[in-house]
Amino acid sequence: MNRALMVFHRKVVPLLFPLIALTALTGMVYRIGRGWFGMEKKTGDFVLDVHTGGWLGDALSPYYVLLVGTCLLAALITGAVYLFRRGGGGWARRSHRLLGWVFLLPLAVTAATGILFEAGETWFHFPESTSKLLMTLHEGRWLGKGGRVYYVLVTGSALLGLGFSGLALWKSRKRSSQV
Repeated sequence: MNRALMVFHRKVVPLLFPLIALTALTGMVYRIGRGWFGMEKKTGDFVLDVHTGGWLGDALSPYYVLLVGTCLLAALITGAVYLFRRGGGGWARRSHRLLGWVFLLPLAVTAATGILFEAGETWFHFPESTSKLLMTLHEGRWLGKGGRVYYVLVTGSALLGLGFSGLALWKSRKRSSQV
């Protein structure tokens, strides 16, 4: 396996996780809040501003989406390389690998469509039909109004599970290297 990919996944991805987790959590809060709890539009707009970097202003928000989405794709791509290694390891490694196998494609589609939607809206001026298709894929709208809440809940939870199990692996690896 390429050493640079291993180093990136083990040393850089844990540092990127807080940014990715914030985006995942705000996406979940928005969709679940609007879908199940009738979150007010004003509150929803605030949560979406955090999710998309809108708090940085119109000029920087697209770059925030590009940064977070690219970080997630890089974590998924470098992590996918590990999926083809031999098994083993403890509970954290096995759960991390299982979540990776199951959610690699949905998380990659979610990240890629989020990036493309924002780039299309900001720089490429995609037709409305293309933007709608990207958002349909991004938030699981293809599962229907009720299904998309579950899609966001499950994929967001899986992303957080991958992140926290990865942090557990990172922490145990750091601890064992200091001994």
